[in-house]
Amino acid sequence: MVKRTLIAIALVAFLASTAPAYEPVIQGNYQIYYWGAIDKDTGVKVEGNEKVYWPYEYKALDICSMPVKMEIGMYVEVQDCTDKKIVMHQVDCGEISKGTGDFPCYLGCTKFSARANFDVKLGTRLVKDGPVMNQWEAFYNGDDVIAGDGGNHEVEVCVKAWKANLWNGTPGDEVKVGTLYITAKPDV
Repeated sequence: MVKRTLIAIALVAFLASTAPAYEPVIQGNYQIYYWGAIDKDTGVKVEGNEKVYWPYEYKALDICSMPVKMEIGMYVEVQDCTDKKIVMHQVDCGEISKGTGDFPCYLGCTKFSARANFDVKLGTRLVKDGPVMNQWEAFYNGDDVIAGDGGNHEVEVCVKAWKANLWNGTPGDEVKVGTLYITAKPDV
């Protein structure tokens, strides 16, 4: 009886130390694939009494995770800004809310697309080139706030002038009399 029990234990121990081909063996943090029996003490393939070293593959394990962050600045973009211009044409002074004493009066507008990643309040700054402009003002025809959704939004900006000093300028269709700068700041 004792002899049979010892043989059964030996048989179970022998079967526990062998495994069929292509089955993984976990050793520490590594998973090893093998052909045939593996010596449980050394992790080496055994063919009969001979130890055969087979190649194995280390599998990467996630051991740490961390968020990736970046600094993103505030941006505003005007599409095709360098291609835009305002050409002012003479209008009736009442059209720009001025009286007859403000003659001659001019008005010009242009549309552009702008986008931003924050809510932007657009503004204007005018700089005179030469003595033709006496009184003038830039304004937005419609909303001057761009939503910070990254999408393109169409905006129209205009310049009106009154009491222009026409005798100080040279006649022409598109005589440069100034520069309009589009300004931007957070809409708070």
